[in-house]
Amino acid sequence: MNIIQIIKKRFLNSGSDRGKGIKKNITGMFGLKGLDVGISYLRFPLTLKFLGTELHGVWLTLGGIMNWFSFFNIGLGTGLRNKLAEALAENNIKLARIYVSSTYTIISIISVVMFALLMVSVFALDWPKIVAVDDSFNQMLVTTLLIVFTFFALRFILQLVGTILVADQRPALSQLLRTISSVIFFIGIWIALKYRIMYGNLVVVGVLSTGSVVVVQIIASFILFSRRYKHISPSLKYIDWHKFRSLASVGIQFFIVQISVIIMFSTDNIIISQVSGPEDVVPYNVARKYFGIVEMLFLIVLEPFWSAFTQAYTKNEVSWIKKSIRQLLLLWGFSVVGSFIMLAISGWVYDIWIGDMVAVPLRLSVLMMFFFIIKSWNNVFVYLINGVGKIRLQLYMSIVIAIINIPLSIYFARDLEMGSDGVILGTIVCLSFGAVLHPIQYKRIINKTARGIWNR
Repeated sequence: MNIIQIIKKRFLNSGSDRGKGIKKNITGMFGLKGLDVGISYLRFPLTLKFLGTELHGVWLTLGGIMNWFSFFNIGLGTGLRNKLAEALAENNIKLARIYVSSTYTIISIISVVMFALLMVSVFALDWPKIVAVDDSFNQMLVTTLLIVFTFFALRFILQLVGTILVADQRPALSQLLRTISSVIFFIGIWIALKYRIMYGNLVVVGVLSTGSVVVVQIIASFILFSRRYKHISPSLKYIDWHKFRSLASVGIQFFIVQISVIIMFSTDNIIISQVSGPEDVVPYNVARKYFGIVEMLFLIVLEPFWSAFTQAYTKNEVSWIKKSIRQLLLLWGFSVVGSFIMLAISGWVYDIWIGDMVAVPLRLSVLMMFFFIIKSWNNVFVYLINGVGKIRLQLYMSIVIAIINIPLSIYFARDLEMGSDGVILGTIVCLSFGAVLHPIQYKRIINKTARGIWNR
């Protein structure tokens, strides 16, 4: 109750328009994200039971691969988020519509090219070998990938509606779209399991997971661009190719940073599959989902601040930014306490949640806890740094991390025989660079002493 009261006092009781907007979004996201996460945790054992341990590990690995391609918008989504937030803060509606129209056009072109390459990869690559399963699963994998890649190419474009909502400081509405998709997926897998529809087939899970997202995004785009965002809806006459440079100047840097994120967070399942087998992917993801609860709650509060920081920095409201960072660091401290409590009861929770289907080693739980503690610490400063667009230092760090993460994880996992524990340890080491440098950059930016790489 004390934590709830502090959050209410420090984050929700604000008379400013920005504070009221953050209040509404935090309140809404707590409910929606809580529902989304609750459903995902209920869905996890259902999907595990439907597919079995081996195929569920394959699905998690494929999900990690799909995350790679989700960043192939070369950072234009993030560039749009910042530029649109600036245009809306200045009430420049024409410029906002130009940014929206130009981004949709460029992303559509990228999506078509990417879709063609993905289709070729379905038949050109040895997918059973990639996900470490027997060749007898080849036909199932090919069918699943054809469906998933098709839906993904559509989602690649349609997901921009969520970016627009976040840029307009309405992340709760963006979360609503994800929650609705999650509910549809959950109902679908529950029905498939209850009535044994194509039992144990990846195709079912692929259709439900990706199809639900696309359907919701299509409906949301139609509703929002015909009503709330009609004045900035994408239009051919507002396409300005010269704005590509403006969007890409920040976007391409974000893209390189995101590639590093892909390497750190999305290659883990593949490394584990290759070193220990797909079965070990499951306990790794059980621990990740469990300790990710604290980060999820933390991000609910943090999410509205990105675009709010952009607006505040544009208007030179430094005192508001400093106050917000102090409050977020206090909240991070509470999240650390919560993480240690979760570690103490983790064995009991695993037994209730997963039962005897999966065994999660204690060392893996400890490492996963520290992974999320460091990640949340970094996010406090990264959201400010990203919001003001000064990410050159982050860019260079990302390149270093991209080079060392995979070999470091393989060294710990295979050569030191740590298995999945070594994979997450390698990621922790890479995150530690930012844990030191991000706070230094924040202080220099906010005190107007940033020079050179710290201010670019």
